Amino acid sequence: MPIDGVDDAPRIGLVLGGGAARGWAHLGAIEELEKMGITPDLISGCSIGSIVGAFYAAGKLQDLRDFADNLTMIDMVEFFDFTWKNGGLIGGGKVISWFQSHLDSPTIEGLEIPFAAVAADIRTGREVWLREGSLSDAMRASIAIPGLLTPWSAGGCWLSDGGLVNPLPISLARAMEADIVIAVDLNAGVFRDGGTQASELVPSSDEPQVLLHSWLDDLAEHLPKSLKETTRKMLRDLLRKRDRGPQQYEVISNAIAIMSDRITKSRLEGEPADVLLTPSLGEIGAMEFFKAADAIAAGAEAVKLMRPQIEAALGHSLPGPNTLGKSQEHTQIEGDGS
Repeated sequence: MPIDGVDDAPRIGLVLGGGAARGWAHLGAIEELEKMGITPDLISGCSIGSIVGAFYAAGKLQDLRDFADNLTMIDMVEFFDFTWKNGGLIGGGKVISWFQSHLDSPTIEGLEIPFAAVAADIRTGREVWLREGSLSDAMRASIAIPGLLTPWSAGGCWLSDGGLVNPLPISLARAMEADIVIAVDLNAGVFRDGGTQASELVPSSDEPQVLLHSWLDDLAEHLPKSLKETTRKMLRDLLRKRDRGPQQYEVISNAIAIMSDRITKSRLEGEPADVLLTPSLGEIGAMEFFKAADAIAAGAEAVKLMRPQIEAALGHSLPGPNTLGKSQEHTQIEGDGS
């Protein structure tokens, strides 16, 4: 049963949107929903939402939480297998290997909870729903941010980030026969809160910068001679504290976030969620995967703030204490998505 102690409960669909590093907020949202006695009957995900959703559906969410909690900037950079081929800067092979080493089920059909991911056919612009087949392929396709992560070949198509077509796949959850949709939109709060900071990938004072520079030099040595110095300079610029204009990865990731936010707003007009959660993530950059604690806390807080709307959508009170004060209950700026 999706709701503890409730008979004949409606089918709850959990929709996890795209938003790169801000996607760790999904972990906090899921944990808080479970504290309220809510587990979904089905999950749809886009981009980072497809990763969190897949691990949740496979019963491996704690593995992903442990990974997020311990991820450092150096660990994150280690996952960047840089390439200059196939339309992206990062090949994604290391990411795929990590997925496969932590997930027992090789197929979507073998998951504990029905799951689907959304991707975009980069040649036709068609929205692609990935509801069967290789789980790791589905995740890899859905996270392929154009210009950063190379597109993924599947079924004769080249697939890219689902955020290009359906950043918050409510329509997919409805197609999977969800009666009630709880959706987590990672981008709305970013622009509501005034945008991201310009400090992405800048090491704090206690980060071992010497080790980072040594790693970057070693990486550059594996590139063609004509690219070594240019690449070394570009990568070090990403790690340097200074007043600078936006770099390539920032332009791409923020452009995708802006586009996703506009697409989501448009689609919500015709495809509303029953409960729309919008974590406050304006202080977390798209590539700051090492800020998991802040993102997770924001996701949990978004659920707490929307408890009255969740109860209204479900039609009954939820177990556990209501942590909202009266003043908080009357300051919601996001409703049920309708």
